[in-house]
Amino acid sequence: MFEFSIENPLKWDLEVIPGQYFMLGVPGIGEAPFTYLEPPDSLGGFRALIRRRGLLTSTLFAQSPGTLLAYRGPCGGGWPLLFGQHRVLLIAADHGLIPLAPFMDEAQHYRLPRSLSLLHFTDAPRSRALEAAKHRWRAFSEVFEVPGGKRGDGDSLLLLDRILERARPQAVLCCASEVFTRRIAESCLAKGVRPEMIWLHVERAIPSPVHSDEIPYPGADCSCRNGPVHRYDRYRLYTQAEAQLTLVRPGWREET
Repeated sequence: MFEFSIENPLKWDLEVIPGQYFMLGVPGIGEAPFTYLEPPDSLGGFRALIRRRGLLTSTLFAQSPGTLLAYRGPCGGGWPLLFGQHRVLLIAADHGLIPLAPFMDEAQHYRLPRSLSLLHFTDAPRSRALEAAKHRWRAFSEVFEVPGGKRGDGDSLLLLDRILERARPQAVLCCASEVFTRRIAESCLAKGVRPEMIWLHVERAIPSPVHSDEIPYPGADCSCRNGPVHRYDRYRLYTQAEAQLTLVRPGWREET
């Protein structure tokens, strides 16, 4: 658990939407994206749950408290507000719960929507911060935990079908592997959830020629609003266009 503090935060530094991310730069190494576990407060303080996974994060873990780092954010598009929706189901696998945590906290703060359920598939080591958050969320929502097993297998989808039958959600928010999120979305469609009421958190850039003035390509400024959260009907357009891309093989010759 890292606690960060933005030096001299500006107004837009504090306008974080749940599901957005920030870019963190470590001197001499580079920068990488991370998700807010808690958005910045009025003084610019925020928290993030970060795993040691490579050179940049290992270097980050070695820094002394108070070290100055480069920060850019908030970046990308986040979860919808869903005002007026009475039944919402959140689905996460392992650390996919991190991008959903700020949404849960915001829903608790504003007491919206009326009925909120969380389904968490997990076989990852338990995080004390996430366990404490789930304990807090149980005061106002249903929390289903599925320890062990493979997310996305037949048993997982069967359990999901039973919960969809019971909860009858009007909207679904999902954060898992891209393959699993697709299966979840198709299960939701089969149970009558409209595609424009399903949102997926996908951790990769999805370029598309569709509405190109609204959908920046990879490498665009971090203020863009395309991803990591995608509405499922638009996501299908992205991936259909992506599947139609033609491959080319480069060649060369010397000029004389």
